[in-house]
Amino acid sequence: MQDLDIGAALQNEVVVNILITAALLLLTVLFVRLAGQLAQRYFTDPGRIYRSTRFSRRAGGLIAILTVVVIWSPGLGDLWTLLTVVGVGIAIAMREVLLSMAGWMRIALLGTWREGDRVEIGSVKGDVIDVRLLRTSLMEIGGWVDADQSTGRIVHIPNSWIFEHAAYNYTHSFRFIWNELSVTVTYRSDWRAARDIMLRHAEESAAILEQQARTEINALSREFLVHYSIMTPFVYVRMTPNGVQLTLRYLCEARKRRGSEHALSVVLLDDFREHGGIEIAYHMMGMTPPEAPQFDGLPKQG
Repeated sequence: MQDLDIGAALQNEVVVNILITAALLLLTVLFVRLAGQLAQRYFTDPGRIYRSTRFSRRAGGLIAILTVVVIWSPGLGDLWTLLTVVGVGIAIAMREVLLSMAGWMRIALLGTWREGDRVEIGSVKGDVIDVRLLRTSLMEIGGWVDADQSTGRIVHIPNSWIFEHAAYNYTHSFRFIWNELSVTVTYRSDWRAARDIMLRHAEESAAILEQQARTEINALSREFLVHYSIMTPFVYVRMTPNGVQLTLRYLCEARKRRGSEHALSVVLLDDFREHGGIEIAYHMMGMTPPEAPQFDGLPKQG
């Protein structure tokens, strides 16, 4: 009789725990949806709406998990034993998931990247559009598209990649990169005039960027050993079999590399044409047809 009473009590306790768990999950879903609706109602900035919604989802999920564990744990001692056994099993079976979670913690604590940054990791380049517990989503750039423009594809990479690949951040703390534009002119061209034209146009747009870059470098040098003494444009001259190669090295914003190269190319082509003494060198290949066979006369009749 006593055994039946214990069984009935355990069964009733299980039913109560199931009902409490179901009610808890339902409340969590309602909380997340309500938080999302309030964010859309009171916030107009898409960034704030996105961050508020993401925070409410994470907070609701974490509270629900902790509460469910407490509900189904028979006692404090048994709770620690249960967590230890479960932890060992998870560590073995879900290694990649745990590495991704550790990667997320590193990204969040060290600020390796955040939403809006342009990054490159492994063979993937793109703009960060979402950072979650297990993965980071990028709007891909490059690929089959020339330079650093978007392909329109969204790429999801596991956060564990941060322990396996070198991570490049194009915009965090320092929004500028060095870009190079090369032009080869013939040896009979006035290459000094071409060099001066390239420098003049690069320096026109470099004054404002240089001041902004120096301000960011001063701030960045407090955290890293970074020092640029020369930030003005410069043209390197090199002799090649096809002509004189002029390489313009200049500072530009990471997101405007292709646009700056396009603008410089247009004005350089116009100025080279106006100068008249500058010729762009290019490869030439000539083809000579073989000589036709010569006949002295008609073939002899046998």
